[in-house]
Amino acid sequence: MHNKYDITLKDILKDIPKVFLRLITGYETGRFVDVQFPDIQLREPDLVFEVEDGKLLHFEIQSRNENVMMARMYLYSGFIYNQNKKLPVQIVLYVGNEPMNMQNHMEGEGVNYSYKLIDIREIDCSQLLESDCPEDIVLAILCKTGDVDATIRKILDKLSILPPKERESYIRKLLYLSDLRKLYPKVKMEVSKMPITIDVEDSDIFKEGEMKGRMEGKMEGKEEGLIEGERRGLLEGIELGLELKYGTAGLELMNMVRAIDSLDKLEEFKNLIRKAGSVDELKGFWGNII
Repeated sequence: MHNKYDITLKDILKDIPKVFLRLITGYETGRFVDVQFPDIQLREPDLVFEVEDGKLLHFEIQSRNENVMMARMYLYSGFIYNQNKKLPVQIVLYVGNEPMNMQNHMEGEGVNYSYKLIDIREIDCSQLLESDCPEDIVLAILCKTGDVDATIRKILDKLSILPPKERESYIRKLLYLSDLRKLYPKVKMEVSKMPITIDVEDSDIFKEGEMKGRMEGKMEGKEEGLIEGERRGLLEGIELGLELKYGTAGLELMNMVRAIDSLDKLEEFKNLIRKAGSVDELKGFWGNII
C-alpha cells in the first residue's frame, strides 16, 4: 500500500490492536516480524506477525483496488516461505471507499492458492469502541457505524483519558485516518473542543513520511535516485503537515509546493509550517522562498 495512509495504519497495527486482530484472525497477541527480500530487489510486505502458535500472519493494507494484487500476494507468499520456512496466513485489509472487487483465489495445474480479503467497513465498530486498547479505538473510525457523529464522540471520549503525550499521538492518527472516510472536518471540529495542542512537525508520522521517501531514493543506488527520493520524502512530509495543521485549505498549496525544484527550499517551506499560524500567514512567506 504505497500511499499517504500506509504509515499511520502500519504504525497502529504494529502495536497489535487486540480486539481488531481477534476479529479478523482469531488471535489477540503476536510479535512483529521484520521481513525484507533484498537479495532480489527491494520488496517489503506491509506487516508480518508471528502469533502464539507459531503461525505467520501476513497483512497487506489497500486503500484502492489493484488488478495485480493476486500476483503480488502469491509472490510474497513464496518469499516469506523462503525466508522463514513457513507458509503465511495472508490477509489483504481493504480500507478504501470504492466497492472492493479484487480477486483472492486462483487455480492451475498443481496450484490452488488463495488469501483472505477483508473489507474493514464490514467490521462493526462497536466492538472496537469497547476495547481499552487505543489502537482498536482509532481503527473504529474506518469501520461500520450507524451513527458517525456518535462514533467520533465515543472515540474521542475514550482517547481523552490517556496521558497527554499518548492522547495527542492517537488523535493525530485519528485525524489522518478520518480523511479516508472524508470525515476530517467532523473530527477536526470535535478535536477543536478538546484542551490539546498538536505540533505537526513533532509528529512521528510527519517525520516518518519524509524518511520513507529518502530511504527509497537511497535504495535506488544512484545519485539521481537519492535526490528524487529526498524530494518525494519532503513533499510527503509537507503534504501531511499541511493537512494535519490546516486541513483542506492547507492542501490547496500543494500544487505550488510541487513546483519547487530545490531541496533546500522545500526544507525551508517544511520548517515554516510549524511557525505559521494560518494558511494566509504561510502564503505570506511564499515570496521569500521562490
